[in-house]
Amino acid sequence: MERLNSIPSICIVGRPNVGKSSLFNCLLGERRAVVIEQSGTTRDRVEALIKIKGYTFKLIDTGGYLKEDTDVLSVNVKEQIKRGMEDASLIIMVGDAQCGISPADREVTEILRKADKPVILVVNKADNNRLEADAVEFYQLGLGDPMPVSCLHRKGLAGLKDIVLEKARGLLERSGNDGRSLKVAVVGRPNVGKSSFVNALLKTERVITSDMPGTTRDSIDTYFSFGGDDYILIDTAGIRHKRKIKSTVDTFSMMRSLDSIRRADAVILLLDAADGVTRDDTGILDHIEESGKACLIAVNKWDLSEGVEDVSGEEYVKHLLYASPRLRVYPFLFISAHTGKNVLKSISTLKVLDANLDQKFATPLLNRLIENSDPSKVPVPRRKKRPNFLYVTQTSARPVEFSVFVNDPKAVTPAHLSFIENVFRESLSLKGIPIKINVRRSRKEKK
Repeated sequence: MERLNSIPSICIVGRPNVGKSSLFNCLLGERRAVVIEQSGTTRDRVEALIKIKGYTFKLIDTGGYLKEDTDVLSVNVKEQIKRGMEDASLIIMVGDAQCGISPADREVTEILRKADKPVILVVNKADNNRLEADAVEFYQLGLGDPMPVSCLHRKGLAGLKDIVLEKARGLLERSGNDGRSLKVAVVGRPNVGKSSFVNALLKTERVITSDMPGTTRDSIDTYFSFGGDDYILIDTAGIRHKRKIKSTVDTFSMMRSLDSIRRADAVILLLDAADGVTRDDTGILDHIEESGKACLIAVNKWDLSEGVEDVSGEEYVKHLLYASPRLRVYPFLFISAHTGKNVLKSISTLKVLDANLDQKFATPLLNRLIENSDPSKVPVPRRKKRPNFLYVTQTSARPVEFSVFVNDPKAVTPAHLSFIENVFRESLSLKGIPIKINVRRSRKEKK
């Protein structure tokens, strides 16, 4: 934990819709936080590591602060803002050059005075010379020199980075090799307990949780250490079928969730014990398999679901495999985000699965398996020629792919590929790992 805690953190705060997430994305250099012209889009803290001239910082985006909002979700957002500022080494307050100073800006300023942290005042949306000049109004807040920027036109960002380095002097560590952190994406349908799982793992209300589906909108990176290893935990918005998406924000959130699978090393797919496996769950598994990521299937709410008290885990898995046989290649873990049961075990399990992605199997071993099993004996439709399997080799790891060379690729059926996959899975350490088998033509003849 010491290595991650030694990295200075920068927390971005401000009232809603001043461009905090836009600034976060500009400093990061990629679209990580959801940005849309709708107030209150960001709810959770969103974190990422950035480098400025060789120095590493942890950048934190927060939700918009409005004092008068008193509903439960808004109170949770405010709590996340407070914790983000407490964790921060440096705070960037963002104002809006087009709207000028608002009462909400003054409320945020008062909170910053109590926080007693170094503050950089950034005035966003200074898209032209007139608006840039208008930014002087923000001197009234008493937070020092306002820094006009335009995230839309990428103006003023280089100067902002220089000020960050100047303000953070004495806190910085020259960044060398930070070591590899295992990136773990937590995915699932809305309201299966993803955020509760993350909070149980981190033992803090790090991510906003609610009984209302769709509370999490961004894909949220959290850095933590366990057992001497560093991890990046990615909490995601619920993934649902396209027909169930009703707003632009939901569309962007879905895109972030799917991107989180692609950039993760390993994935935890959460199921709700009361629902079993649904069509949406198998749709999520499609994305995991397409990305070639190691996957653990965690059945959550095992302690809360009615009707499963008298069912053993083994019997429950049999029912799941009956509903979706493709799940057989993945390990199952029964957890409770509510009580914390088996939550830590999920991380140690994923560590093993991730290591399996780096395996490289010798070509002679693979060819012995094929020769001993002889996939050419798999039944084929009438009048269809049997393929002659010549040799096989592993062509990549992470994702794991094999190439099978045959005399006639058109003669190879899905049944042949399933047969070869089963042979490999029975003999090799491939549990929890999607594999891809490519068919190639070879002009060599089998001896």
